[in-house]
Amino acid sequence: MTDLKELRAKARNFAVEHRTLLLKAGAACAVCALGGAFLLFGPPRMIELTESPQFCALCHSNQNGDWLHSAHRREKCIDCHLPNDNFADHYMWKSIDGGKDVFFHFSGLGDGNDTQLTPHGKKVLQANCIRCHVDLVSHINNKRSCIDCHRTLSHRRTALTLTKEEMKK
Repeated sequence: MTDLKELRAKARNFAVEHRTLLLKAGAACAVCALGGAFLLFGPPRMIELTESPQFCALCHSNQNGDWLHSAHRREKCIDCHLPNDNFADHYMWKSIDGGKDVFFHFSGLGDGNDTQLTPHGKKVLQANCIRCHVDLVSHINNKRSCIDCHRTLSHRRTALTLTKEEMKK
C-alpha cells in the first residue's frame, strides 16, 4: 500500500514540475487526433459526397448512364459495390476500390468505363444481393451467383433481354 502512495506522490511531483511539458504533449496529441480524424473522414460532408452516384459518375460515366435506366436507380452505387456488413470493412474497401479507380482514371491507364468486377467484387455484389433480397433468395439455390441468371442487371446490359444462348451468337 505504501508503494502505491509513493508512486502517486512521485507522479504528482512529476506533473507539477513538468506541467508545461505535459500541457504541450496533451495539445500535440489532440492536434494529432484531430488531424487523423480529418484524414480518415475528410472535410465535413466528404463521406456523404463520395458515396453519391454523382461522385461515382465522375469516372464511371457509362455505368452511370446505364444505372439511371436500371431497376436499381434508387440505390447508391455503394449499396451494391461495397461491403455493407460492418463499418470498418465498408470504409476499408471504399478506400481500396476508390483509390484504385482514382489511380486508373488520372494515370490514363483506364477511363473508368472499362472496369470489370474482381473476384472480391463479385463476392461483395452477391452478399449485397442477398442482403437486400433476403426474402426472395431464401427460396432458391444460393450456391449460384445472382448475376448468373440476372445478367441483364450488368451496367452494360441493362436494356438487354437476351438469353445466354442468344448472347453467344
